[in-house]
Amino acid sequence: MHRFAIVLPLAPMAIGERYAVRDWPLHITVMPVFTTWASAAQLAADMGAVAARTAPITAVAGPGELFGPRHDTPVALVDSPEVRALHRDLVGALEIHVPTFRRPDFAGDGYRAHITATRRGAAEEGQPLRLTQLALVDMEPEPGQGRPLVVAVAGLAQLGRGA
Repeated sequence: MHRFAIVLPLAPMAIGERYAVRDWPLHITVMPVFTTWASAAQLAADMGAVAARTAPITAVAGPGELFGPRHDTPVALVDSPEVRALHRDLVGALEIHVPTFRRPDFAGDGYRAHITATRRGAAEEGQPLRLTQLALVDMEPEPGQGRPLVVAVAGLAQLGRGA
C-alpha cells in the first residue's frame, strides 16, 4: 500500500521537491492522507483529469482555529464552495482506487478546508488566495526518508497538461 495526499499549494510546487512535515509550503489539503494500491502514475492521471475541468480558485483565508488532538496546531479556515467541490470531485474520481483515509472523519461531510501554519509562515485572516495547481504528494516515498515527495503536479484548467 502507498500513502498519498493531494494539496492545493498557495505557491506552485515542483515534482521532486521534498519537505519535512513542519516545513511544508503553505497549502490546502484537498485529499487528506489516504492509502491505496494504485500507483502514483494512476493517481496523477486521475488528478490531472479533475484539474483539467477545474478553473483556478479564488478564495480568502478565514479566521484562525486550533486543530490536532491537543488543539495546538494553528490553522486558517478557508470557507470556499469551490474548494469543497474540488474535494468531492477528487474523492469521486479516485474512488476506483479504493482510497482508505487515515482519518475518514476529515473527508466527505467532515472535510474542512484550512491552511496549517508551518515554519514557513501562516495565512492571515482576510488574505486573498489564488489557487492554480494541484500536487500529488507521496507521504512515504522510500523507507527511512521521512520526507514527503511531490510526485505529480497539474495546473487547474490547463487542459490536462502538467504545470
